[in-house]
Amino acid sequence: MGILLGAVAAVVWGCAGVAGGLAARRLGARQTLAWSMLLSVIVAVPLALLSGAPGELSPINLLGLVTVATGGLSGLMLVYAAMRMGNISVVTPISAAYGGVAAILSVLTGQTLTTTAMLALAAAVIGAVLASRGESSTPGLVNARPGLSALLAGGAAIAWGVQLFVGGEIGEAVGQSWVVAFMRMAGVIVITLPLALRRELVFDRQALPLVAIAGIGEVAGFTLYLLASRYGIAEASVMTSQYGTVAAVIGVVILRERLQAIQLLGIAIIVVAVAALALAG
Repeated sequence: MGILLGAVAAVVWGCAGVAGGLAARRLGARQTLAWSMLLSVIVAVPLALLSGAPGELSPINLLGLVTVATGGLSGLMLVYAAMRMGNISVVTPISAAYGGVAAILSVLTGQTLTTTAMLALAAAVIGAVLASRGESSTPGLVNARPGLSALLAGGAAIAWGVQLFVGGEIGEAVGQSWVVAFMRMAGVIVITLPLALRRELVFDRQALPLVAIAGIGEVAGFTLYLLASRYGIAEASVMTSQYGTVAAVIGVVILRERLQAIQLLGIAIIVVAVAALALAG
């Protein structure tokens, strides 16, 4: 059951990532993030309330919540910006390497990194370099900048790695559902409300379904991950880490993004490396 729930979470996250990228190409990264936070908070807060009251809100845990929100929002902003400049099928596998960043942070705080994890980290870096090489064809994409796009995706992986690591440290004390809800509430306060007050929040009827899928899909995916982790964290991590694979398949098959052979090789290396990292964790 855990593997099945993890697989469903990966599909949901993959679809949410693609939807967010397509919305960003219409609205821009900031507008997309503003709308996705607004729509996702409607789901995240009730789920948190259903889980009960938040846990220990000590100063260190509050600082952790702020760090998680900063990392999560920064990662989304970077990945949406990356998708405006490059292929979704390249951006998502690179950004999915956030587990490697969390592993590095674990080592810096005294935990031991296995040989498998170290080799997987090196492979993920090599795969990211290969995936960013060469020109590619992306229907409907204007101002393609694949190198910068890959760099932004790497930045998203770092931001999400920090979010994952700190969230893991405080999640049990605060409550995972409240960690997710706090990030969405922070996003509404910091990004959505200022745009709305300045009357700069753009309403696009065609983009609305996309930002709804992006925002609600992120919350749904995380909820499924929590359910899957009850049956085994390793299995859940392996399956959900393949959200980048799901999004890459959508990009190539449905969006008809055409990649060069070296890019396909890079993506394949990243997919295997991310799975190995999850298993090593």
